[in-house]
Amino acid sequence: MIIFKGNTKLIFLVLIIIIFLLIRCTDQVDFGIIPVIKFEKYELFKNSNGKDTALTLTISFTDADGDLGLEQEDTLPPFNSGSKYHYCMYIFYYEYYDSQWREIRPEIGGIPIGDTIRFPYRFRNLTPNTPNKAIKGEIDWHTNLIEPQKSNTIKFAIFIYDRALHKSNIVESPSIFYNK
Repeated sequence: MIIFKGNTKLIFLVLIIIIFLLIRCTDQVDFGIIPVIKFEKYELFKNSNGKDTALTLTISFTDADGDLGLEQEDTLPPFNSGSKYHYCMYIFYYEYYDSQWREIRPEIGGIPIGDTIRFPYRFRNLTPNTPNKAIKGEIDWHTNLIEPQKSNTIKFAIFIYDRALHKSNIVESPSIFYNK
């Protein structure tokens, strides 16, 4: 057995430094500055007749530099109206018919009108007011459902942009059965 005499203050100081370093190592971020998203869940909301009328999609995210979301005042280029960066999240709508997933264009009387159905979404700035800007969390997107055009089986594809204009990975919801 080793007995330390006269060096207890030094040993105590070394132990404190080692403990501090171990704790500090566990605080390190294990994700990068390009946002990464994951589809978490969806929830359908029904009216009193049992018809699906609204939907919430939930995605989780990680971003090491925390530059997700925009302020209402962020309207100068590249975040100006008309720019693809004006919105920070894009949701694409698909229906399953003819044995494949297809983006849908709205129709009136069977005649397609307009562009494919996409939902651009702008969410608030999520950057924390702390020295460590790394963030992770969830975003819920809620919408009233549109009447399916071709099929009762729908899904969504989603991606986000950060303020450095990094595009996240694209995630998809599972197949969702729409009850008309």
